[in-house]
Amino acid sequence: MWEPVQPLHTATVADLEAAEEYIGNHTSAAAYRLTELTRHHDEDLHEIVLDPDSRTIWWAYRTEPGNQDDSTWTVDQLTPQQAADQAQPHIGLAQDRMADPASYATAGGVNDLDDDQDLLDEFTQLLRLGLPADPREAAARIKAEREALAAQDALWQRTYAGMVRELTGGQWGGKTKAAKALGISDVQVGRIVTDDDRRRNTLTEQVRELRAGM
Repeated sequence: MWEPVQPLHTATVADLEAAEEYIGNHTSAAAYRLTELTRHHDEDLHEIVLDPDSRTIWWAYRTEPGNQDDSTWTVDQLTPQQAADQAQPHIGLAQDRMADPASYATAGGVNDLDDDQDLLDEFTQLLRLGLPADPREAAARIKAEREALAAQDALWQRTYAGMVRELTGGQWGGKTKAAKALGISDVQVGRIVTDDDRRRNTLTEQVRELRAGM
């Protein structure tokens, strides 16, 4: 059973009913339950409530070890980041399923997809709660985060392309050799190298055009 690190506030109560009452007594009228997030963590063992007024999340869970009869419940008040970190494993699984739409075909189909969509929407509410309250400042923070991720992704793309180039060795049959080592097709190997060349050439041309216009 997980335990959040240094919650803002924590309390121990007798059971789920007491946990719900405790949360209700310590949150504003605007607070609401994160239904899908609670369900994915097993709503018999958890209760997760977001309070937009205090910009915090109340996360209650049945304490282990113990059984249904003698376990107590812990109620933690968390920052948005703490709650997001705690929820991440379930979010990662949902993103994996979305990356492979066929995974929904043998289960509940579009209904399971709808559940995952709702789950990610609730998770983004946690992320938004950690942003500045002012919309322009929040938008600027989101832009900065995305740019940082794009820059990091560009480095990994370059790293992957460099590895593929080394595996091909620039020799006849190199693509087949690299494809076998990576478990992908010759066509995919060629595309990785071609895309890397295209990114490099595009940047070179942009710089040349700018220099020509100076």
